[in-house]
Amino acid sequence: MSLAADFGVTLTQHVLGNQAHHPGARGRFSALLTQIGVAGKLISAQVRRAGLIEVWGATGETNVQGETVQKLDRIANDTFVEVLRRSGCVAAMASEEEDALIEVEPENAGDYVVAFDPLDGSSNIDVSVSIGTIFAIYPRLHPDRVGLDDILRPGRDMVGAGYIVYGSATVLVYSAGRTVDSFTLDPSSGEFFLTRRAIRMPAATKYLSINECNAPYWQPWVQPTLDAIKGRNDDEKRRVSARHIGSLVADFHRNLLTGGLFMYPVDRRTGRGKLRLLYECNPLAFLAEIAGGGASWGGGAILDVDPEGLHDRSGLIIGPAPDVALAERQYHEYRSR
Repeated sequence: MSLAADFGVTLTQHVLGNQAHHPGARGRFSALLTQIGVAGKLISAQVRRAGLIEVWGATGETNVQGETVQKLDRIANDTFVEVLRRSGCVAAMASEEEDALIEVEPENAGDYVVAFDPLDGSSNIDVSVSIGTIFAIYPRLHPDRVGLDDILRPGRDMVGAGYIVYGSATVLVYSAGRTVDSFTLDPSSGEFFLTRRAIRMPAATKYLSINECNAPYWQPWVQPTLDAIKGRNDDEKRRVSARHIGSLVADFHRNLLTGGLFMYPVDRRTGRGKLRLLYECNPLAFLAEIAGGGASWGGGAILDVDPEGLHDRSGLIIGPAPDVALAERQYHEYRSR
């Protein structure tokens, strides 16, 4: 029996099989997803060799977010940009690591615009905690030009999104709007194989993922939300536990599979969130909603937010739909006082 028969459907086979659901895509959407898989394999190889080839640590640079750039941040960013630039599928890209929109030469430009966080959780690189890549795919608006209006759009305009986790295994999760499916990289063959079909997020919150050391900086609606969820624990059973990795992509992946609520509320001192709307919140919200969950900035759906800039930040509550709705009720009660 062949290796493919042992493991099942490859990522390429899966995206080609779903091509019929994108009749106007001319095969470019499938090719783009396949190329994102290629970029993920290259980044995964660098992550696994990081300690051996001395790419731990910082570059000494600061990115547009004001954060220290790690060496693997730069490698991942450059890898993603170059693979997509040569793919023939992308007209422009927006990266968390870059100040401006990255335009592709007209002769190589394709039908899509991609926003991505090349290496989410990079502060955990040096201690071998799971990190990942997050991406969002939009159709370009104009056949003869690209601009900020191609990417500064509500998340509901996305036609695809996903992430790649570099952990005990390298896992790629994506959706083109119908189902959320998961693929695991087999190192011996170099292929991503389908390992979870049509993932549905459990409706009950099993885990709470939140940094409670930030409690002094929360708005007043946050603590009642947490108290209501923790209150489900009683003498009969502990129904909710705390699990917070501090790497958004890893926290979301666990919660998607097992049922968990991730919260990073707006800071009451600044009135703004920490997570990036285009590169983190929107693509994960897209996946959460398709999987039956929900995602909110506190007072409304993340996917309805109209971004003003490439590096807008947002609060994020994402997980089982009932508890996202609970958080929104608490928010609106607080605001109505």
